[in-house]
Amino acid sequence: MEILIVLLALLSQILGLCGFVFSCLLFLRFGKIKSWFNKKAGTEIVSSFSFRSLRTLIITGVLGFIMMMAGLLSGALLFMDETPADTQLYWVAGICVALTLVYPVWRIVCRILSCGRAENKKAETWRLFYDIAVNLAALCGGLLVLVVLSFVAVILSFTKWSNFVPNRLYEMSGVDVVPESKSYYWVGAVLGVVAVFSQWLGSDSQDMIGWLVGISALALIGYALYQIRSAVPEDRKRLMWRWGYMILTTYAVFTITWILIFVAIALLILYVVLAATGNTGGKDKYKVTCDNLTDDVINGRGICKITNSRCKMRDTGVCPYN
Repeated sequence: MEILIVLLALLSQILGLCGFVFSCLLFLRFGKIKSWFNKKAGTEIVSSFSFRSLRTLIITGVLGFIMMMAGLLSGALLFMDETPADTQLYWVAGICVALTLVYPVWRIVCRILSCGRAENKKAETWRLFYDIAVNLAALCGGLLVLVVLSFVAVILSFTKWSNFVPNRLYEMSGVDVVPESKSYYWVGAVLGVVAVFSQWLGSDSQDMIGWLVGISALALIGYALYQIRSAVPEDRKRLMWRWGYMILTTYAVFTITWILIFVAIALLILYVVLAATGNTGGKDKYKVTCDNLTDDVINGRGICKITNSRCKMRDTGVCPYN
């Protein structure tokens, strides 16, 4: 059992690394990956990146969450009056995992059978390989890449490389994803300020602010879904990508804001402490004023122009040559 656990842990590490690398390649070199799969299939099987390829993974994730809740509830009911043994816990967890895997296994079997019945078996087979690679990438490293890219997009948007992320996203989606205006950044900034401000309030106020932030986030997501559903079919793809980008970058702005505020507060406290102890200037803080002393980096600080050596009276007395 221990050897099996070690092998599974090693396999998960390898899959995680491969998934992260492939997710980065999808973002940085999607055109080359698309061309490679299309060349192998002998026809165009990939025109742009579509989240429909992740439908099986998303549904499996939802089923896994439901089964986890069901397993916890079943365990609480079955072992209400006794402490369950490890074997019993393994059985409950194993049953939940098996039930969760029924849907993805069924979907894979259906896809394999459809490849065998398809007129162009080669194209359908490579389409299956592409979908499996995308799902493994999303499962093993895609979420981390999305989070990192959201921070990179926000930071680069204020630099001369502001077109780097929009160009890559346009290559992947085929539509303009990034909005021209950055005014929605203020939503994340305000939420970050509120999050920091709530730390100095009582627990009841923190809970209330937490509920307000959560309700605001749900309202924003609901409004995005309403806009997507009410849009014409030709515009839904662009809105889906744009709203997804805006939600991720708003989260990045929120996180960057409260981190910067805490760093600024920490630096201010450090400065006040150093100022109070008289150590803000170190050796370069003179207690005397003398025209013969240098105070620059090139020529040296505290060097007497008359003796060409460091002034011994710079911190304790008055220059004897004045």
